[in-house]
Amino acid sequence: MKANRKFLNNSSGDVGVGTLIIFIAMVLVAAVAATVLIYTTGALQQKATKTSKEATQQIASNIIVEQVLGNRTDPTTGGSPKDKIQSLIVRVKPDVGTTSIDLRQVIVTIWDKENHYDLNYSDGSINLPKPVFTAESVRDEDVSFSKDTPVLNSGDLVALRINFTQIASDTTPVPDISLTTRKTFWLSLNQELGQAINLEITTPNSFGVNRYVQLYP
Repeated sequence: MKANRKFLNNSSGDVGVGTLIIFIAMVLVAAVAATVLIYTTGALQQKATKTSKEATQQIASNIIVEQVLGNRTDPTTGGSPKDKIQSLIVRVKPDVGTTSIDLRQVIVTIWDKENHYDLNYSDGSINLPKPVFTAESVRDEDVSFSKDTPVLNSGDLVALRINFTQIASDTTPVPDISLTTRKTFWLSLNQELGQAINLEITTPNSFGVNRYVQLYP
């Protein structure tokens, strides 16, 4: 008696080596893509944090010029008032919410229609080979401001002094900024962070007999 034999043909179960290789390749590509995305996300987060911090410092850093006075006597020798301003006293303070401001990183620029001078901070003990300005504390509740560490914190009030005689001795040729009556000049405080403070000042039409002349506000 002859036995009946039947063979089943199941094509749906055909999983070969080629399919396995494709599957492994897909897993590797997905892993590489995930690694790249994670790295890119971390780098973007760090850059965004740094940019945000710098932007906050730029916005929050600001100097307020409270007053500008002109001194008609020579600040080193004194004497009677002269017919022109010999030095400037610029009273400044940090704005509300401002981070600490280091005056060693502040450039004070003064110019008129023909002359232009950039002044750097000096503690007065060293003669720098360029024009300078000095500073002294008017109000310093936490006793943090000194000539060696001229840093303004919240609540501080500092007087910047610009001596034209000193500028004349530090520059060649002798500066020609002569602040007589009805003279317009410009004063700029360039901070390390934040916007520069720019003032346009015109001297009064008469100094009278006063030693100090209010120029701003």
